[in-house]
Amino acid sequence: MGREDVAVCHWQGDVAEVRLHLDSKELTLRGDIRAAIAREVMREVTLCEVGVRVATDAGDLLMEFAEVEAARWQKALLKTPPTLAQKLGVSPEAPVFVLGQLDDPALAEALAGAVVDDLAQAALLLAVILVDADLVAASELALAHPGKHIWMVYRKGKAAVVGDTAVRTQMRGLGFVDSKSCAVSDQLTATRYRLRDK
Repeated sequence: MGREDVAVCHWQGDVAEVRLHLDSKELTLRGDIRAAIAREVMREVTLCEVGVRVATDAGDLLMEFAEVEAARWQKALLKTPPTLAQKLGVSPEAPVFVLGQLDDPALAEALAGAVVDDLAQAALLLAVILVDADLVAASELALAHPGKHIWMVYRKGKAAVVGDTAVRTQMRGLGFVDSKSCAVSDQLTATRYRLRDK
């Protein structure tokens, strides 16, 4: 969903060339103008003579683009971001077996109505990894069900007891390959693994 570019922007009385980054949550401006504009405060996204105008609760943002690029940015800004459930590929029709606690509100909401207790009914697996023992249990679960993808959910950043490097090292060492990743919340991230085909 991410999109990046460099453009001259007009924002709250300032005009400067900035680096733009659009993701599922916000449009970020970096450079001489610094701002993070949440998608939820964007009221209108319209094409204008010099590019794209975004009406927000804090004023209008004007991004200068050529006509073709302006149309691409308008389309990207208007596109509804996928939900966490969609990113994870879970639904009542594609249920998930969960190992660990669903204490994170964003994750619990995404999985609502899509969790099963019977491994045979699960389309995929998900493990919440907070300590080393969780990683061992998750990799054992994945090895026991090699035909299913497993989402490894773990903390972000330096505060993580078990972070991305530990998860990747463990899973790749067991013959798994990672195929997708996504942010879960401000605290958690997730990477999807599946046993490599022989």
